[in-house]
Amino acid sequence: MTTECGQIRARSTSQPEGSGTPQSPVWQSVGVLPRDRADGDLAGCVELARAVHDWDGYPHYVPADLRDFLVMPDAYGAWVAERDGQLVGHVALRRRTAPAPMELASAATGQPASQLGVISRLLVAPAARRDGAGRRLLRHAWQQAVNRGLWPVLDVATDLTGAIRLYESCGWTRAGAVTVTFRDGNSLDEFVYLGPPPPGR
Repeated sequence: MTTECGQIRARSTSQPEGSGTPQSPVWQSVGVLPRDRADGDLAGCVELARAVHDWDGYPHYVPADLRDFLVMPDAYGAWVAERDGQLVGHVALRRRTAPAPMELASAATGQPASQLGVISRLLVAPAARRDGAGRRLLRHAWQQAVNRGLWPVLDVATDLTGAIRLYESCGWTRAGAVTVTFRDGNSLDEFVYLGPPPPGR
């Protein structure tokens, strides 16, 4: 079956995990356009993060300044999605996440951490979630990782069922579960997902 994620879904159900490479998806959300995040987008991204937190509870732990959540020194890049000139989504590609999910992802892929690309900070305005914005951003970040020869992975809190449905509908495979413990003693249960790998992996 072909979905908005195109052949990513078809490959994940008909071929062994990690075999082949996905073909380009057929996007139905033509009006949702990812582009590089600019400094001038940060205020809008902060408002988007607040709206997503109010709707989903993500991020679970909100920093005093949400710019610290969005601007990460280890990021390869960050992108936003617009629809009719309005910012409706955000995603980033990072070098790392917390140690526990990195260790699981590395073991599951057989790749060192330096060969993984962590898709992170995926935020979609609640009003845009029927328009394919999340799928388009996920695909865009996946492509950015693959272009760098990285295996895309991500970690997600186990209670974020909407995000989990998105990843699984796009053919991402669950590698397992971990518990992330923060410096303040709080902890969060997470699933680790693997995206379709770059060619040759």
